[in-house]
Amino acid sequence: MSTPGAPTAAELRAATDALCDDLATAAATTLGVVRLEPTLRNVLRRLQAGSTVLLNGRGARSAADGIELHRRVDVVDVRVDVVTGPTRSAAETARDVRRALVEVLARHDLRPGTIAVAVLSVER
Repeated sequence: MSTPGAPTAAELRAATDALCDDLATAAATTLGVVRLEPTLRNVLRRLQAGSTVLLNGRGARSAADGIELHRRVDVVDVRVDVVTGPTRSAAETARDVRRALVEVLARHDLRPGTIAVAVLSVER
């Protein structure tokens, strides 16, 4: 039984999906980011849920697959794995991604917990 006025499970899922999409967009559009790399957990979750749609024989990917988050009331931990380009330093790019993620959380009236940005590779 839910508390009157409390969001339903479907509403929470929708809000979390919207947050993931906003975080992914912010990270992916940061100067120096080539792409987000999907986390193994997110790929497995999509496969388990049967939400992977085949396109031309390949699994469809969402940019939000590169975002992993854990929420504790209004505090959110975020992890994102990125591939950067050679035009600027990976450290600068990671710093800017982190800043963009914190701004998205603030727009959603959430507080940042641990914000981890891992640069998996630099494409040449």
